[in-house]
Amino acid sequence: MTFRVPRLKPGYDLKSLPLKPAEAFLLSRIDGVLTDRDLSLITGMSHADTVETLRRLRDLGAITLDGDVAGQPPPRGASDAGRRGGAADADRAMSSGGEPVPPLGRDALHQVESPPLYDPAELDEPVELTPERKRRILDLYYRLDDLSHYALLGVSDQADKKQIKSAYYLLAPEFHPDTYFRKQLGSYKQKIEAIFTRVTLAHDTLTSKQRRAEYDGYLEQTHKNRAMAALIEQTPRDIATITTAVDASVRAAFADPRDVAASPGRYSSDRAPTEQAAARPPAAEQAAARPPAAEQAAARPPAAEQAAPATSAWAATPAPPSHEGSSADGGAPARAAAASAPVAPAPSAKDRRETFARKLTGGLRRGPAGAPSAATAAASVAASPAAPVATTVVVTTPRAPAGLRSPESMRAVESLKARYDAARSEALRNQIARHAEAARVALERNDYAAAANAYRIAASLAPDDVALQKASADAQRLAAATLADGYLKQAHYEAQNGRWFDAALSYAKVCNGRPDDAGAHERVAYATLQTGENTRRAVEFARRAVELVPSSVEYRLTLALAYSAAALAKSANGEFDRAAELAGNEPRLRGLVAQAREQAKRYGKQV
Repeated sequence: MTFRVPRLKPGYDLKSLPLKPAEAFLLSRIDGVLTDRDLSLITGMSHADTVETLRRLRDLGAITLDGDVAGQPPPRGASDAGRRGGAADADRAMSSGGEPVPPLGRDALHQVESPPLYDPAELDEPVELTPERKRRILDLYYRLDDLSHYALLGVSDQADKKQIKSAYYLLAPEFHPDTYFRKQLGSYKQKIEAIFTRVTLAHDTLTSKQRRAEYDGYLEQTHKNRAMAALIEQTPRDIATITTAVDASVRAAFADPRDVAASPGRYSSDRAPTEQAAARPPAAEQAAARPPAAEQAAARPPAAEQAAPATSAWAATPAPPSHEGSSADGGAPARAAAASAPVAPAPSAKDRRETFARKLTGGLRRGPAGAPSAATAAASVAASPAAPVATTVVVTTPRAPAGLRSPESMRAVESLKARYDAARSEALRNQIARHAEAARVALERNDYAAAANAYRIAASLAPDDVALQKASADAQRLAAATLADGYLKQAHYEAQNGRWFDAALSYAKVCNGRPDDAGAHERVAYATLQTGENTRRAVEFARRAVELVPSSVEYRLTLALAYSAAALAKSANGEFDRAAELAGNEPRLRGLVAQAREQAKRYGKQV
């Protein structure tokens, strides 16, 4: 099966895309390195669902998939020193075996949409080159470290020897030194030579069966290393994303309108009109329960209290007229009045959310604290003079002091919180089981990086599960050791081919997984010395190698050379003397000491 690598499309607007949560989560994991299979392991989605989601993201214009359009690795820096100076540039974008490679031979730069990596001021250098040729040279030169041999020649990794030679003979003349004979090239001269050297190396490597097999193995190992590192390093982001997704899903479930309507607050007025109508007594019962006119007059509160709004959740019902000659059907006017009254609209989504929020924060608010109580109203009625017959009975309910909750409200809040906590716990248990199972499956196929990622997520969600914590720690150790082995293979190939910048960085990553590996530390120091830069770094790694194995003559000689390169002659002399002492009469070791002293002289430091 061929796995495809999705890449983010430059210039897409995430906010404008109609993404579902699963699509947004998958999009956040895409880095231009992980394949669809890797993304499936990270997200816990099936491979089929991952592929389908990637297709939708491609259709929305958020990503590109290998084989759809030409794409390029992200920029690494604007200068040669920047490309080679820092650990952030350690991972070079290379195409893995089995994946189509976009062409970067002749006319390929017209397909490149990424911004230029060079300083535009370099185009102003007065040389005998056209502006178009300058851009061509600069674009290729500053992308050399990011291009595989296949991409540089513009051929597929399945190309045969004839196709590779044809691509080479099409591209090489453009950068052959003889093409620019007797031309003023300035700084472009060394850039053109570097491009031609690399194009020739690509041809020589890919036309040799053995060298091509080694190079393909190197590309595959590089891809595996980057995928493993991405899986391990992104676990904290996955944990935060999953936790947020769990909380959001539980909140969304509790914000469902059916949940809100099923348990209205006792003091809530947010009930639907049908519920209010059902709660209102029939007209006949209202008329039977209505007191005589004289009693109504006696019970009517003063005008000031009449103006106050009713505080009960039950709406007051209008009374029929008491004058003579009224209809025998005393409830008809009431029904007419009710029919003419405006009907309350159904609660909106915002209203439901606010109702839910009030439930969580202690129930709905009562009326204002200054509103009259039932006792105050009764006293006012007793002192008021008789008045005409009332058409409305104002009913008031006792109010609790401001800021207090009724027992029913407190029980409702506690019940709702308990339901919420139970739902969240269940969602977390499902996530823990899901990722623990994914880790188990990954271990069965020896995919230790995926197992470590899944176990770390599960363990973070269940911090009190001792067995899960132990399984997570074991998986992380396996992943670190496996990744160190992969970086060691990558570093050996780079060192054998004189790619000392890359070799130094790869050996340093071996040290991250093997902090007590003296050989890896010595190799970092040696490769760094070969670059001629960052001698302090060479000293640090060589010193650590000697600390781990003090009896090694080779490690002490590397440290002595690092001291010499750093202009620390006294320290270098001391290490040379100790190395000579350890070598004794062994001819090979004494020869190494003599050779190292000569090399120190070539550094310009007499030791």
